[in-house]
Amino acid sequence: MSDALVLFTKAPVPGRVKTRLQPALSPEQAAALHQAFVEDSWETLQCLGRESIRLFADIDWPRFRELAAPAGISLQRGKDLGRRMLHCFKDLHNEGHDRIVIVGSDSPTLPGEYLDQAFDQLDKVDAVLGPADDGGYYAVGCRCPRSDMFDRVALSSPQTLQQTETAFRRAGLRSVRLPSWYDIDTPRDLVRLAADPRLPKHTRDWLDRHNVLVEAMKSAV
Repeated sequence: MSDALVLFTKAPVPGRVKTRLQPALSPEQAAALHQAFVEDSWETLQCLGRESIRLFADIDWPRFRELAAPAGISLQRGKDLGRRMLHCFKDLHNEGHDRIVIVGSDSPTLPGEYLDQAFDQLDKVDAVLGPADDGGYYAVGCRCPRSDMFDRVALSSPQTLQQTETAFRRAGLRSVRLPSWYDIDTPRDLVRLAADPRLPKHTRDWLDRHNVLVEAMKSAV
């Protein structure tokens, strides 16, 4: 088996990332927090030692090139998130990868063993989904991508996970769920993150620098 593990993310452009944390955070603070999530997520993926570890970004970004090196970074393409993930799956499958797992960058404390489980499950089924508490998913993996696997799925909604499972069944893909985890999208999520004992380095450093802000959020959620 040839594995590909992908970090799928946006460049940390102020005003374009972590918008649901604003105005509690400024656009610049939210972008810096997003960058910390990307750095920690990338380090988690690196530690898993899979054959190919890639970063798929929405736009070219200097720090991403430093993290992944030119050979490890690709640009997303497609009119929506579903199409962008589909193109990622197809591109990597065409490169010869048999098991492909895409991970988002909104769960910096995600246990790496959940991603190992994703690859193990792909020996038995066609696809896997890592449920997030908000109704979406932190990871999605498959062996043989199908062109209709994300059809009629409303991404970034409370029904995203269930609609994706339905789309997979329509496409003839047998899927299983991984253990659940949580994303960081709202001030309430950020307060939860600050109390997590598994904080990785870059996220912990950001929280240490912005402790006053996080403490203020606790009284507002």
